[in-house]
Amino acid sequence: MAMYRNHRQPPKAWTAWLDGWTLDMQARGMSGQTVESYWYRVTSLAIDCATPPNKVTAEQIQAWIVQAPDATTRAGRRGAVNEFYKWAVRMRRVRRNPVDRVPPVRRPKRLAKQPAPEQAVARGLYSPDWKARLMVMLAAEVGLRRGEINLVRGADVVEQDAPGGHVFALIVHGKGAKSRLVPISCKLADEIRDRAGDGWLFPGRYGGHCSVDHVERVIKRATGMPPHSLRRRFGRLAYQVSDHDLRAVQTLLGHESPTTTQTYIYVPSGDLQAIAGRVVEHRPGDADVESEPRT
Repeated sequence: MAMYRNHRQPPKAWTAWLDGWTLDMQARGMSGQTVESYWYRVTSLAIDCATPPNKVTAEQIQAWIVQAPDATTRAGRRGAVNEFYKWAVRMRRVRRNPVDRVPPVRRPKRLAKQPAPEQAVARGLYSPDWKARLMVMLAAEVGLRRGEINLVRGADVVEQDAPGGHVFALIVHGKGAKSRLVPISCKLADEIRDRAGDGWLFPGRYGGHCSVDHVERVIKRATGMPPHSLRRRFGRLAYQVSDHDLRAVQTLLGHESPTTTQTYIYVPSGDLQAIAGRVVEHRPGDADVESEPRT
């Protein structure tokens, strides 16, 4: 059988392998979103290298990985292919995992924790490409992950009663098959409904929804920043405007632990300097100095 017909299909030599691996991941309880993402990436490798799975070399895998535009996507590619060949070794379809010879991808951790600058967000919000603009809005102003943006449907917009009238919210399909409800503006709600109708907001080329890698590329092209930096921007601003309500920000971002949310509270160096300056202003004066006790 062929999985995920809404995406490009792998060469015939790969179909049975990918089907068996997909069933194995499902049996192990991996989320549907993760399974589909892994399948999509390994299928992309299969199409790119045009080699049977038992003949793929480490050099081919590495050449495919480095085609990705940034470290996050490269790491995702390596991780998916590594999982595939770990399964193939376990099932005795190959003797060795070729990914063992592919060096791990180093990510710039310090930069990854910084929110996207406002200039980058503004470029995305005023993009002439409506898909890029909406993706940026969902990441920077609603706080969605890239793997949540690609799953938005028109039917996910709901109306709620509020003291001032009707308000809108979006059902977000999060990690681990967990959904949450986040408030959105009337303007964004109308545009999602108008663009998506009863279907996907960002449909894939071959049916279904687009891939997380596509979201990554569109946002990166529109803003120059990875999607998660826009999500961090939302987390930082939400923390500020909520009078430092960590629990509220945790709920909006869909984090299981407040410890994760705390990593989103980025303090610019300028703010740190201002805080340190205010502390200096509270230096005690001469009148506060006690005279030395007489002996």
